[in-house]
Amino acid sequence: MAKRTQAKLLKKLQYRYGKMAAKMEEYYHQLDFRGLDDFDDDGFAYLMEKVKGIEMLDLNETDISNDSIQLLIRLEYVKEIRAKGCQNLDNDCIPYLSQLPSLEFLHLKYTQVTIDGLLQLIGLPNLKTLMFSAEEGEDIRGKLLQLHAKFPDCELVVDGKVQHFDK
Repeated sequence: MAKRTQAKLLKKLQYRYGKMAAKMEEYYHQLDFRGLDDFDDDGFAYLMEKVKGIEMLDLNETDISNDSIQLLIRLEYVKEIRAKGCQNLDNDCIPYLSQLPSLEFLHLKYTQVTIDGLLQLIGLPNLKTLMFSAEEGEDIRGKLLQLHAKFPDCELVVDGKVQHFDK
């Protein structure tokens, strides 16, 4: 039964994304999946099979989850991830993000990733910009200071506002 389900899924993916998959390249300056309706982990995995490196990956407003972020660790590099509004991303993607040392820009606004999760990020020596949301009314100043201490050369943008820190 599982084989039949897998075969059915593959057939569905080939129907929806077959032409796009055939044109996929190994390296991209910009790879944008925003415009794909109902784009999820299965579609992402199917389309990413040949990809080895991406400068800027745009996943904004897609239905991908932590599973798609996990797939990125096999890439040679990914410098930017734009995942604004990906409601299925949560703090469980942090260990995978931490395995992307080439990451320079990370946009997680309107996801389920919290500042507590972001404080678990490690190993991102090139991170220059981190954009995320805070729960309304939540006092995160102390946690922002901790995050700034972990990534002193990184611009922190919370709910669209650049955070400034005394030197």
